[in-house]
Order: sequence, then structure tokens, then C-alpha cells
Amino acid sequence: MSNSSKQAATFWNRPAGRRRAACGFLCLALLTGWNALAGVKVQSEVPTPAAPAAKLIVYADVTSSPYVPSGWMGNYGAVRMDDRCTTNPHEGATCMKLQYLAPGQWGGIIWQDPPNDWGDKPGGYNLSGATKLTFWARGETGGEKVKFVFGVIKREKPHFDTASGELDVVLTRDWTQYSIDLAGKDLSRIKTGFGWTVSGQGKPITFYVDDVKYE
Repeated sequence: MSNSSKQAATFWNRPAGRRRAACGFLCLALLTGWNALAGVKVQSEVPTPAAPAAKLIVYADVTSSPYVPSGWMGNYGAVRMDDRCTTNPHEGATCMKLQYLAPGQWGGIIWQDPPNDWGDKPGGYNLSGATKLTFWARGETGGEKVKFVFGVIKREKPHFDTASGELDVVLTRDWTQYSIDLAGKDLSRIKTGFGWTVSGQGKPITFYVDDVKYE
């Protein structure tokens, strides 16, 4: 993409390398015996509470995801993502290779529903019943500082996330599972299901993420 076609705003919506249809996820849920209401798509202004969510997968090797990594943020020109990386995945054949190549400023990616939306359109998923958001991550060299998040759209927007959470971690070279506690949170409309940000750390940063899911 040429520089003239990029937006000058802090947030940039970039087409995802792996756009997965939400209906594919729901069909998979039915085929695997998950509760049919788990992760139900929110279509109305006031979401209907779902039954306890069995599992909603944001990223895994062969599973469709209802969220799209379309929200590229900050110094997005320095952000890279390979969601089919075969370098030592935690499980299966692939993982996500994520990079921030600038020594300063900050950047990151948010997984959205609908894609390219920061709270101006209806959407999201009712994840009521989920108790934690879990994922596996490792650093290229160890010592990489990364903030992992969900629910970043605030209430000043017409279609906001009803809950949010974040976790600051210092990665090691070994795969480690991390968890964001969801106890007591209103999960009736989650539009931004996962994301990460990093601040410049004086050198390019490379890290890997795998098996992201709500449980």
C-alpha cells in the first residue's frame, strides 16, 4: 500500500490475512456439540444474555474465528503479522508471528467484529458464561514487554464493549500460557475480542502467540 493511501489517524483498519466468517464458527460449534447459544452474535442494541459459553476460539490452527485482526493501531507501518507462521508453534502446524519494528512510539493489533469498526456499528458477541481469556505466547529472545487486551471500545461510542481487560507480560523464550480473569464482568457484547500493544523498546520486537480462546 502506498503512503498516500494510508490514513493519518492513529487507528488504521487493515484487511486481515485470514478473514473468517462468523457463521463458520457457529456451524463448527454446533457440529462439535457446543451450546448453540455460546458466543451468540449480537444483532440488537440490547444483547440477549446467552447460556454459559463453552468455548470461543479467537485463534487456533484450524478453527474459524468470529473476530478479525483488522484494527492496526499506533505506528502501524512498523507492525507485522504472519498468522500462518510454522516456526515452533505451541500446538498444531502454525502460530502467529507478531512484530513491532520501530525503536520508539507504539503499535498493535485489535481483533474486531465487525471488521474495521471502532464502535460506530452494531456487532460483537455475547460471551456470558466465559470465565477467562487464555492464550499462549513466547518471545523471540526473551524479555519482550507486551500488553494483551480485550474490550477496548469505551462507552462514549454508540456500540461499545460491555467489559474490558488487560495483562502486561514480560515474555520468555518458552511457550507460556497466560490468562485474563473474566469473573464478574458483563460479557454481553464483546466487539474487540483480543489484541496486543507494545511500546518501542529500542530495537525491533518479535513474539509469537497461539491458541487464543474464551473458556
